Amino acid sequence: MANIVNAERISLAFGTRTLLDEVSLGLSTGDVVGVVGRNGDGKTTLLRLLVGEADPDSGQIIRNSGSSIGYLGQTERFDERASVRDAVIGGQADHVWAAQASRRAVVHSLLADIDLDRGVADLSGGERRRVGLAAVLLGDHDLLVLDEPTNHLDVEAIAWLADHLNSRQSAGMAMLVVSHDRWFLDAVCNRVWEVHDAVVDSYEGGYAAYVLARA
Repeated sequence: MANIVNAERISLAFGTRTLLDEVSLGLSTGDVVGVVGRNGDGKTTLLRLLVGEADPDSGQIIRNSGSSIGYLGQTERFDERASVRDAVIGGQADHVWAAQASRRAVVHSLLADIDLDRGVADLSGGERRRVGLAAVLLGDHDLLVLDEPTNHLDVEAIAWLADHLNSRQSAGMAMLVVSHDRWFLDAVCNRVWEVHDAVVDSYEGGYAAYVLARA
């Protein structure tokens, strides 16, 4: 398996509180890791460090220069002058993107009720979230880092997303996922990282296996 990103003895503190203390971990092709822990213990911070949106106080993070990382953060960053079509499919006409079954499935499953020619500035918070998720899924990435991807999705869309990610994992894509949806974590993950007390403990298997092992 090709290594995509490694963290070596990284530490990070905010004020007097240490969120991560000499943590070492890595992700390779085919890894699908669910990140769990209490709110405020550093799950989102860990994701931001791994994708390069924040820097550790010490230690280093090494990313494979030949690998592409797609990141869905807690807020979506769009050009507010862009349309949904621009943000998701690069402005392609319907007859172009719809000719590709994989793109068609993502757009129809996540954006069926959103006019692609609407401006992103006019979208609700939930619509922006789904547009951001669709854009990341349609990118040509080796690693997907997803912070609460099931937010604003109904049950049917969550089930579709789990199936879609499983198919991408079978093709070798790696994923790192923060979610409060335990069913979703169990459906997609083959490993769990628990962030707590400035450390990250790793468990093999999905969420149910993590609960049993932790007990």
